[in-house]
Order: sequence, then structure tokens, then C-alpha cells
Amino acid sequence: MVSQNSSASGSSSQSRLSSPVLKCYHNEVAPLRVVRHNGPRLGMKFYACAIGPWVDDVNLIQDMQFQILDKDTTIADLENVVKMLKEDNENLEEQLAEVGIECNERRLMMECEADDKRKTYALLLSW
Repeated sequence: MVSQNSSASGSSSQSRLSSPVLKCYHNEVAPLRVVRHNGPRLGMKFYACAIGPWVDDVNLIQDMQFQILDKDTTIADLENVVKMLKEDNENLEEQLAEVGIECNERRLMMECEADDKRKTYALLLSW
């Protein structure tokens, strides 16, 4: 994994437009190099590691960093959506419980009213 160091090393005459200081997998500073041999990659910049065979294209690194940032943003957005949906679900479950309680209360009232009507009807018939 490539890590970008926020503090640039070197003399104070170093330009602000210089390349960022990156570290390789070995946690060593990876110098910026340019392909000098003839071929399709001639002139392309890359970071290299003197310790091992690690090489990455600068544009590839930047593209990957942007993709990671984009995916992290997407993940954060989706986590917020999940959180909101869970809250909505909890609210709906509470409302459903309240409606269930209200239905049971009304059913009991209706049963009592029906029972009272039956008793009143039975009393009237018994006279």
C-alpha cells in the first residue's frame, strides 16, 4: 500500500509544485522516476522502491486514490441510508404496535357491547 507523507523532506528551496513524498511498502521514501527506454511508456513517471521490485505508475496511483475516496464516500452515504432506514423501521414498528393495541381495545369494546346487547335482548325476551 502506498502512503502519502504530508510533510515534504528536503531543503527549503523545494518547490511547492514538486511531487508528493510517497512511501513504498517497505515504509521507505519512493523516489519519482521517469521511463527513459524506448517503448510505449517512454516519458511516463512512476514511483520506484530501491529495496524491492515495487513500481507503480503515478497516474495509476492517483486514479486508485480517487477511486478509494469515491468508494469511501459511497460507503459513508450508504451507511447513512441504512441508519435512516433502521430508524424508519423502528418508527413503523412502534406505530404498528400502537395500531395493534388500539385494534385490540376496540375489539374488546365491541365484544362487550355485543354481549350487553345479547343480555338486554335475552332480558326483554324473558319478560
